[in-house]
Amino acid sequence: MKQQENIKYQISIGVFVVLYLFLIFNLVSSQAISPLYFQFVGNNKNSAIDLLEKIKKFPEFQKILEMNKNIYGITIEKEVYRQENDEISMINNLEQQLRINPKAKDILYRLYLLYKEKGNNLTAEKYLKQAQELDPTLK
Repeated sequence: MKQQENIKYQISIGVFVVLYLFLIFNLVSSQAISPLYFQFVGNNKNSAIDLLEKIKKFPEFQKILEMNKNIYGITIEKEVYRQENDEISMINNLEQQLRINPKAKDILYRLYLLYKEKGNNLTAEKYLKQAQELDPTLK
């Protein structure tokens, strides 16, 4: 009989500890939610753009983009992709300048940096080698 009471007491202590830890975890996690989320929920277009730019690689991106297009209009998609489109435009412009002056080491090096940033290491290394042929001090 005494053993059963002891077991019930231990179980009630265990349940109390689990609930206490759950409440503490819930309190801490609720305070750690990014302010970006609250701005997003508050219909702040710039915050929505920031969020969309950060989640482009996630599978839910397209669904969330469509939801925001319904809220802010179709121009939000252009704003989300603006940086990428600017980079593509800059690369095209630099490559066109390179055709005019193939020995422009600054253009070659800038193309190296842009392609490296985009993750296209093969093309980046090609431009770096060309720039280093003109200026061996480049690294």
